[in-house]
Amino acid sequence: MSAKENPFASVKIESLPFRFPVGMSWDTLLKRLEELRWCASIVGGNGVGKTTLIEQLLPKLEERGYQPVVIRLNAETSMREKDRLPEKLREIVAPQFIIIDGAEQLSTRHWLPVRGAASKAAGFIVTVHRSSRLPVALELESNVKLFEGLVTELCGGKLPEDESHTIFLRNRGNIRECFRELYDRWNG
Repeated sequence: MSAKENPFASVKIESLPFRFPVGMSWDTLLKRLEELRWCASIVGGNGVGKTTLIEQLLPKLEERGYQPVVIRLNAETSMREKDRLPEKLREIVAPQFIIIDGAEQLSTRHWLPVRGAASKAAGFIVTVHRSSRLPVALELESNVKLFEGLVTELCGGKLPEDESHTIFLRNRGNIRECFRELYDRWNG
């Protein structure tokens, strides 16, 4: 089977619409962000959909006249890159809008200059694993039911009984890792 035929290929996963928690929607999230003056965090563990949410938020920001600038940080981001981040952010001014995906990678030593450097942007949204430095606009959690619904949408059927639960637990609720496991298994 070719990679593009695999229902768990990244291109297919990335095409799924974001699933909001009960009681939330694009309208309620955008209203909450506006109430927070576009300065907020999206909080959740690994593989719960923070990056997916950010990717799908970008066109909604553009519709409002903002120009989103996304900066992605991860465990491989060097100290030098973190040290240079404030300088880069100072160049971003309204209507540009800063989004930092993976801001938990910034120590306090890095965070304070980054936060100050972002002050001229139209907005500042970060994704983090735990609430901390900015007000929380949305907190995300994964669950087996969400995972099962996504699997059904991707492959048109359900996994054998209890297998969703087993995969979900084995990957500690990280839906991205669950999909990687299913991708490998599908290629068999």
